[in-house]
Amino acid sequence: MLSIAEHRRLLHDALSAALATDALSLPVSMMYTPNTHRAALYADSTVVRGSTGQGKTFWARALSDPQLRAVAAREYRMPRLERTAPVTGFGDRPDAFQPSAGELRALTRLGVQPTALWSAVALTALGVPDLAALATWTERVDWLVRNPGAIERSLAELEAAARAADTVRIVLFDALDQLHPDRALAEHLTSGMLNLALTLSRHTTRLRAKVFIRPDMLDGALTGVPRAERAFLTGRAADLSWGRTDYLGRIGRTDLYGLLFHLLGNHDSAEAAAFRAAWPTWGQARDGRFLAPAELGCDPKTQQEVFSTLVGRFMGDNARKGFTYSYLSCYLQDALGTVTPRPFLTALATALESTGRNHPEHDRPLHYDDLRHGASCGARADELHQALPWVRLALEPLAGQQLPIWEEEVLDLWKNAELADQLQELGTRAAADVGRVRTGPCHPSSYLLLLEELIGAGVVNRRTSGQLDMPDVYRIAHGLGRRGLQRAAPAA
Repeated sequence: MLSIAEHRRLLHDALSAALATDALSLPVSMMYTPNTHRAALYADSTVVRGSTGQGKTFWARALSDPQLRAVAAREYRMPRLERTAPVTGFGDRPDAFQPSAGELRALTRLGVQPTALWSAVALTALGVPDLAALATWTERVDWLVRNPGAIERSLAELEAAARAADTVRIVLFDALDQLHPDRALAEHLTSGMLNLALTLSRHTTRLRAKVFIRPDMLDGALTGVPRAERAFLTGRAADLSWGRTDYLGRIGRTDLYGLLFHLLGNHDSAEAAAFRAAWPTWGQARDGRFLAPAELGCDPKTQQEVFSTLVGRFMGDNARKGFTYSYLSCYLQDALGTVTPRPFLTALATALESTGRNHPEHDRPLHYDDLRHGASCGARADELHQALPWVRLALEPLAGQQLPIWEEEVLDLWKNAELADQLQELGTRAAADVGRVRTGPCHPSSYLLLLEELIGAGVVNRRTSGQLDMPDVYRIAHGLGRRGLQRAAPAA
């Protein structure tokens, strides 16, 4: 049985190690495979939708990394993954087979059609000799345009080779918010990826494309896809989520707690071994990772029992204050009900630090008051701002306001702050950046449409009264108050 000090040490070390990594550096020992993400790895799931922080880049990396792909094949019982040969067409880690941000902007200015561009990228990554021999992407695209039968001929040859080797070749596209600083042009480029994916799906059986994309970008990019084909793409789409909805419409967060227990059980320490010993049904995979018993990964009652050993059952002296197990998932969700792993783990790490400072003698590793402090750490806002820097600019003029707030008040605050000019300046700076950039909003000069985009991103929501509200995960981080309303305690 772990002591309080040992529990705190395990939590500190395991959470610190997890938060020190990102999707591109996560080691095999930390790899977690929630059942809700399985469909993202299907060869025919051409589109993988996921909002910021839900795992798009990790799964793109897992497919391209032989070791991680082998883990996924075993965990998900998908032996076909072992016979998959992915290549990257565009991603968070540029290589010689991807056009740089500067090249993409230059090609866009030249009026290159997106489908031709990504066809050149895909065929080059798949090893077509005529394209690989050329020095620039302009030359490669030009070669395809001058040889109209080259795509069909190359696809037929690649298909035959893949069939002979009994493999599936997949071209991966990720990090699409780094395509171009102009959102309209980024979506225009993305439409080319989707059209290429359609070509591969319609005309081959062993060649596929997989596009990891935010739902809002997908909506914009689909306008560049023939209307008759849009349902084909969306009908086969896989959605990344860290919540499961039951028959009553309630969202369960067992995957997040399953991730926490996986990290605790896989830390390289005596405390982790003692944590596993409390549940002798832990197994061990061939790659050395420890596998939690099923009830720790998906049974909310069991998870609540274990989490209660860390922080107690209630957010106070009794159930009227709410339950610790549901507290974080309730207060960390955005207006769309989305909760992502990094803010969840950061909140726990912040709560642990606060407990050590404010309640070192507490009879649990974590104090419920410090769990409240952890929930307001602002990690989800930071995660969103890294992917969508323009959101921070849009929310800064609202600091100090009280919620709910009327739409006209928000628009006036934006006008007074000259937000459109700030967004234009942000786009200008991004366009001058020689490295990867983040795309801006769809309509930076229209405040009404900008507000709709914030609603679509889960940052703001409309009440039935017509007033605007904001979930606590963003409200607190941006210094907005609430008009004397207390949120109901979360249910168990």
